[in-house]
Amino acid sequence: MKVKELMTPVGDYRTLSTDATLGDVAAALEGGTHRDIFIVDESGAFAGVLTMTGIITALEPNYKKLFKKNLDSDTLSNRYVAEQFKEFNLWADTLSNICARGVAIKVTDAMHVPEEDHYLDEDSDLEHGVHMYMIGTPQPLIVRRDGKITGVLRMSDVFNEIIGRMNTCAQAD
Repeated sequence: MKVKELMTPVGDYRTLSTDATLGDVAAALEGGTHRDIFIVDESGAFAGVLTMTGIITALEPNYKKLFKKNLDSDTLSNRYVAEQFKEFNLWADTLSNICARGVAIKVTDAMHVPEEDHYLDEDSDLEHGVHMYMIGTPQPLIVRRDGKITGVLRMSDVFNEIIGRMNTCAQAD
């Protein structure tokens, strides 16, 4: 299966301009089916993608300090998580106050701009997209054809495809 057969077309995604704020994002996402927004520049060209993680990190910028820290262990014990929470003073204010301040944050301060090797060609095999997810390429995968953005490959769609195939195999036994 090719990526283009499973991707969500770019036209199905909401877009906002680079001068938008997180308040604009909240309004655009209300009642929608997608949780990511494409950010476009003044000419309408793709500038980046704003994801759920990007929004939350913008609301609590101390996560940026935590992400820069060299973690020695893959084990996230309750004690370790509690220590990080305290050390980085995460969510020290109420969620209401954080969100009230957050509506003025510019999308350009929160969006993700994929590195060149993080784009996926729409004619790539789906397995290549799965591999990109598994090695840690940020979600969602932005899909292109001839350098033009054509869609998004979401992990949830990949996972649903895998589960569907597994069910088909189980029923064949």
